[in-house]
Amino acid sequence: MVPVRAMKRPILVVYDYGSGGVWAHVLAESPEEVEREFPELKAVTPRPSWMTDDEEGRIASEETYDLHADRSFGLLAEIIDRRGQA
Repeated sequence: MVPVRAMKRPILVVYDYGSGGVWAHVLAESPEEVEREFPELKAVTPRPSWMTDDEEGRIASEETYDLHADRSFGLLAEIIDRRGQA
């Protein structure tokens, strides 16, 4: 029998680079899946109290990446590129 996979959902994440952070949504089955694939990202639940609905909406519309499909551009590509430079 083939195992049933959970549905992907948007996970709010931050990439903390020391003097700031980049926020995004990553489509994945769970926060643990995101952090396992990209330990550089921290899943944030619940969202920070300072983040407004409008700000999270902007992140959702401009910075959403599929964990398994969107690795050639944006935040996930940047992290992979930085790994290669290390």
